[in-house]
Amino acid sequence: MLGWLKFFPFAYTQGAVRNATEIRGPYFSKPRLNKWIFGDVNFYFDAPWANPVFGFGGDFWSVDAIKPGGRDILKIQYLERVYGRGPGPVDAWIKERFYENTWYFVGQWFSGRKSRLTMRGILNTVADDSQFKGLSLFHPRVFESAIADYFDHSHGYKRSGKRPDCRAPLNWRLLPLSDSVQGVKFDLHYIANGGKDNPELVRVVAFPISSSQFVIIYFDMTALLLHDEITTKPTMALCDSIIESMSLKVGKKTLSEWEKVKDNCPDMSLAETMGEYQWPLFEEKPSKKPKERDITSMHGQDWIENKS
Repeated sequence: MLGWLKFFPFAYTQGAVRNATEIRGPYFSKPRLNKWIFGDVNFYFDAPWANPVFGFGGDFWSVDAIKPGGRDILKIQYLERVYGRGPGPVDAWIKERFYENTWYFVGQWFSGRKSRLTMRGILNTVADDSQFKGLSLFHPRVFESAIADYFDHSHGYKRSGKRPDCRAPLNWRLLPLSDSVQGVKFDLHYIANGGKDNPELVRVVAFPISSSQFVIIYFDMTALLLHDEITTKPTMALCDSIIESMSLKVGKKTLSEWEKVKDNCPDMSLAETMGEYQWPLFEEKPSKKPKERDITSMHGQDWIENKS
């Protein structure tokens, strides 16, 4: 009867007991339909409303969402440019963040935030000097190579001593988003701090939306201790429910582009499995990066251009 109060998103004091025997979130848990528009391609998923966790000082956690609303994302001016950080070469993708949202999970009786799930959408466009210029991302082998190239530039050159900071892709699975265009999901394991046995987790969804553009969606769960079922199970359940609800409605123009590729590649299936990348995949000399500032608190995959 008092469940609404027991798990109300409020932290009473910093001296409150922090151990949780159960967590819940977000407070408004009913899934609601979300729609992203990319030209004549509509992307749908179900997710609950996100709410802040109220409290004093460091106990307050805001959402700070970024949402495209009902606008065509391909026509939005001044999307936030983001860059992969690290010592590797400048990559061949123009990356723009168009969505971000965070859902919090709280402990019982005002004990505050115990877990969070951050979802982040990145639009990636082939740069003019890219090796993918003139190729179609609808071709399954091209798209798989594009994913490998993208994450090689983002993570392939980072090291903790002699070992890589990150393992990927892990748990590669196909996503049947539509009758034509398909996607994939897989995990990134950040192992620099906890090692292979206690990684920090980011789940990834990727799918093409045109011959020269694809979308990466990150589900950041790096705050989790994966061995702690109390926090991990509900957080991963929300992540998986959002992914399972995803679908694409492909318009006539984009479907025509896809069918042109199919004429020369009758089997448009993406690989059902993918081995772990051995970083770096492509040996290149590092290049100087533009001045950047970090927009993520931990391992975020994105840096936003510093315009100061």
